[in-house]
Amino acid sequence: MQGSGGQVPSDYSTSNVLQALELIHTPTTKNETRKEASKYLDGLRSSEHALQRGLELAAEQSQQPLVRHFGLSLLEYAVKHQSHEFDDARNDQLRACIIDLGRNISNDDPVFIRNKISELWVELAKRSWALDWHDLDFLLCEFWEQTYIYKSFVLAVLENLSEDLFVREDPTAVLRGSDLNTALVEIYTPRSSYDGGIRIGNTVHHMRHGDEGWLVRITKFLESSLGKTTHEAEEKITISKAIMTLRSAFGWIMASAIEEAGCLLVVCNCLVKNDEDIIMAAVDALIALYNRQSLQDGEIRSLVYPLCQPGSVSILRQVYEWSVVGFEEVISQQYAISKKMAELISLLSDLLTKIAPPEMSSLDVSSFLDFLISIAKHDSLIVSIAAMHSWDRLLSMKSWRRTDVVSNCVPALLDVVLPRLIQYDQMPDDTEEPAVLFVTEEIEIFPERQGFFLNYRRLCGSIIEWICYVHLEQAVDFILTQLNNNMSSIKQADAGLDFSTYKRITPLQLRAESQCSIAEAMLRGLDRYMSGHSTAAEEHRATGERGLDKCRTWLLSVLLELRFNDPSVTQRQIKLAVEVSNKALQSDKAFALGVMELILSAFTPTRPEFPAYSDAVVDLYGFSIQELRRLVVSHTEYFATFYDQLSSKFGELVGRIQFEPRIRTDMNSILFLIVQRTPSADIEQQRDRLWSFLEPVFAAWNSTATQNAVSSFEHYCHSQGFDQIGSFLSAANAAHIEDWTTVSTSQEGQRLQQEMGDAFASLPLRETRVLLSASTDRLEQNSVTHRIIGDLWTPLISQILHGVLQIMSFNHRLHDPSAWPNMPPDLGPVVRRLMRDRYWQSGISEGSMNEFHSKVKNTKTTLEGFASSVRGKVRTNLEQCYSIVHTLGRLGERFYSMPQIPESIAEAMLSTTGPLSPHHFSTLLLMLPKLIEECPPENRQHFLTPILASLLHQITSKLSSEWDKIDHRKQNAQEGENLNDEMREDSVLRQTTYKAVNMVSLWLSPRRELQLSVKKSIDTKATQTMIITAQRLVAAFATDYPLPIETTAPVREYISEEMLKAAITAVNDGYFADYQQYYAQLVAMIWLSYGLPSHIPAANGQPAYERPALTQTPRNVLMSLPNMSEEKVDAVAAALVKEGLNAKPRKLRSIVMHLLEGVRGVRISDLGKIDTRAQQSRILEKYKQRESLSMQGVEERARDDGGGVDLGGVADMFGAA
Repeated sequence: MQGSGGQVPSDYSTSNVLQALELIHTPTTKNETRKEASKYLDGLRSSEHALQRGLELAAEQSQQPLVRHFGLSLLEYAVKHQSHEFDDARNDQLRACIIDLGRNISNDDPVFIRNKISELWVELAKRSWALDWHDLDFLLCEFWEQTYIYKSFVLAVLENLSEDLFVREDPTAVLRGSDLNTALVEIYTPRSSYDGGIRIGNTVHHMRHGDEGWLVRITKFLESSLGKTTHEAEEKITISKAIMTLRSAFGWIMASAIEEAGCLLVVCNCLVKNDEDIIMAAVDALIALYNRQSLQDGEIRSLVYPLCQPGSVSILRQVYEWSVVGFEEVISQQYAISKKMAELISLLSDLLTKIAPPEMSSLDVSSFLDFLISIAKHDSLIVSIAAMHSWDRLLSMKSWRRTDVVSNCVPALLDVVLPRLIQYDQMPDDTEEPAVLFVTEEIEIFPERQGFFLNYRRLCGSIIEWICYVHLEQAVDFILTQLNNNMSSIKQADAGLDFSTYKRITPLQLRAESQCSIAEAMLRGLDRYMSGHSTAAEEHRATGERGLDKCRTWLLSVLLELRFNDPSVTQRQIKLAVEVSNKALQSDKAFALGVMELILSAFTPTRPEFPAYSDAVVDLYGFSIQELRRLVVSHTEYFATFYDQLSSKFGELVGRIQFEPRIRTDMNSILFLIVQRTPSADIEQQRDRLWSFLEPVFAAWNSTATQNAVSSFEHYCHSQGFDQIGSFLSAANAAHIEDWTTVSTSQEGQRLQQEMGDAFASLPLRETRVLLSASTDRLEQNSVTHRIIGDLWTPLISQILHGVLQIMSFNHRLHDPSAWPNMPPDLGPVVRRLMRDRYWQSGISEGSMNEFHSKVKNTKTTLEGFASSVRGKVRTNLEQCYSIVHTLGRLGERFYSMPQIPESIAEAMLSTTGPLSPHHFSTLLLMLPKLIEECPPENRQHFLTPILASLLHQITSKLSSEWDKIDHRKQNAQEGENLNDEMREDSVLRQTTYKAVNMVSLWLSPRRELQLSVKKSIDTKATQTMIITAQRLVAAFATDYPLPIETTAPVREYISEEMLKAAITAVNDGYFADYQQYYAQLVAMIWLSYGLPSHIPAANGQPAYERPALTQTPRNVLMSLPNMSEEKVDAVAAALVKEGLNAKPRKLRSIVMHLLEGVRGVRISDLGKIDTRAQQSRILEKYKQRESLSMQGVEERARDDGGGVDLGGVADMFGAA
């Protein structure tokens, strides 16, 4: 044999097989040579001599293990793909040979050889056991009496049969129906629990050998083995396998059999063994048992109560406490056992609360609940969250939450949840907080880590809410005392705030946020109590009123009186105050006034000498305006009573503090809201006052400057300063500067930046958007207020929309470097860099999100800051334009019925999106659904037709071209190349694809008129959505009513060919392994709906009838697959017709997957058992390193030089020569 340049043999011999196998497994083998070697082995597999050669290679123990394994794979291929064509004699011979292989296993055999032989037994059993093979259990019992090697072999067969029949959706097992399941249940259970038997003709065949069953045998084995003080290696392995076999059976075996066999006791005894592997296996087995959702009340008492008794709890607690470790040992087996123990106790708790609390005489659960609190206290929130979930569930159960045993746990429970209602995800990276260290060690991807922290906070808040609901007075007193002390402490610390070292997120801010969150949870509990006792006795209502008065007193004396220097703390204070005013104290106008005073007090001058602090103050301005708007909307009539004073106060603030124009616009919009939302007896006066706000906006659009700016692209670029960018970049030598953040912006750049900022502010986009949004937000269609607003805005629509669409199309063009005026051609790459947004992505960007934002703010005065300000104006203008168009839709028919509007939108908004990046294109996709969905039915033909046509074309064009770019870049990637850009682009494109898929899927729901769009992409996040959408489409075109055949027939043909081919390709593509069963179901649905005869029930006045096949295209597509015969296709067609469209999806997809199993000589369902995230590019390799994935152990699968799995031309299956 040669090395990487070895020659592939052509004739059969043992040495040639070994040579081919070594060529495949040698990393240095050239890809073409590896493919040739695979082709040679595939030829041996499909040879007429394959069975005999497989027997020879597998049985000869002197052969190399690699060769023996290949021989076993030949036998496996024969069992799976050829045995149904064998006569009885040949099948008996094959079975006898495979049984002999099992008899002849030895200690000298490598583990993977013994495992492969056990797999052959399983595959054989799934096809012939309980049909013409009845002595399987006898053979297993015979093996069981021999050495540990044979015991392990038996356990492997039993466990894998259990998994394939009851856990995995194995197509062969599903097609066998209930007989196979019945046989397995019989041999597992003792005869006294289940007699069993399968009727074949007039004879009942019993599959069980003896009376015990495997539950009893395994239990006895464990009892005898656990009684020993030491175990040899093979015995320990067999003990672990025995427990794992019980674990598999616990998920489906009848509870009475578990109880009779004594399995529960022996598995629990494993917990006290001084062996981590055995303890882990035992806990896994118990989790499988208690994870069952079908346990009845009696079964809960017999299986759950024993583990909740004080004696059992003591043992479980000992195991748990032994497993507790620090975060330094997060990868240890002990820590894994801690997590498993927490899950087990949580499952026990959930089952316990499914039935009424037991009497103390039958079960004292106090020690169990105390143990549950101990788990909740664990420093690792990943361990703790299981117990927190159980406490939340327990407190939500009416029969449990008021019991004395639960009430006694409340103080300890509050001690756990109150300190943990904190934003752990905002803590700095160098924190020493154990809770953060544990989670960071285990969850590396930031969004997943953040989601976990948010879920944990939600549970803490929910528990506080339930406690306040159940024990209102005591809980409110306890929490308010803590809030008083903590808020005073925060105020003292805030008094010493150093503006020069200000940071946006500090321990002080996190403490303040935590206290406000506690107050919110307490108030939600109070609100739940008030709602739940609104019709209760006077005593309960009085309790609620006392609680409300205490909270109101604290809110007035503490929350509204305290003033903080830290803008971030003030933000959280305002948010809580507004939330309370709009909900718990909505009728308290004095409190609302106090909240307004708190908000207005937040408008303090900035401190330019302290940039970080000054930025936070400016952010506080924007936040305060938003909260003020929320407050005003809930109390408009009250604030209208002192409208003039409020207007004067706003004017005073504007005069005292040099607000940005946007703040002044927002303040005007609040006054506008008060006038608009306050009922008025004089409608004309109200209309005039509202027009006084809108008139300046209309005048701005009609001004000479604005009209000139929107008259042409060149004028727009000149008015906004974009025509000066080229000369500045050339002068700054930007093309030759690698890192723009290292170069300060010149005075010329600063001047240009200021001019562009002034020009940007001169466009009336923001004023229009803000007032339009305030005018239409949450207005009931056709109400008096809505009609007034419609009357005011309708005359302005044409003028405003013309300018908005022009500005939109101009900013789209600015994404094309060649479109920039006065831009030298050689600066095209610089313009692309200029327009490339900076954004933080978890797992891709370096550092944390907070570090990223800090870095962006610190580069404002650099060349990168200049670029950011330029692209920021383009981005903001587009977002403003998109928002205006969307918000105009809220005017209803007045907007949607206007002539030429849809064509103008399609032209300016959609047809010009070619230069946009996927990131910017996704922003457009976020706005469009509402505009389309809110179109009145009577205007859809007029409005939606041009817009949908253009949109779907742009989606198809944009996504297809962008995926092509990604693929081209992967194929031409160079070693050592920085992967961050590739990963970022790939991630953004996936998100954009997902948004497009969801949008189209929503339109294709049964509640909407059908619009058809076909788009191909590779994105597993969007896969399931598209499958569901495709299923809707298939059903919609299965008849020619109410649509004419001229419409339905072409669609059916397209689905029957293109969509069917795509589904079959996906079934055979490891990339989609997680969804292959759903693709198989889609194949079955297409074939049944269009390509096979069907019974059509009566509907819509049409009588029932037998409908012939509508098209032969599905059959033709399947027949074009390699290794497909007419007999196989016809047999599967008959099976599908017998089942029908109303059959269980599991059965339909099993039939299809069985048909497609041998398309490429690779068992489809095997893809789900190996690493389905096979490497497609170096991006995934990096992800795999981060997620500790592995592709080891995949046999005889050729890989190309890029590391991707070679599927042997799956995409070329159709119509192959």
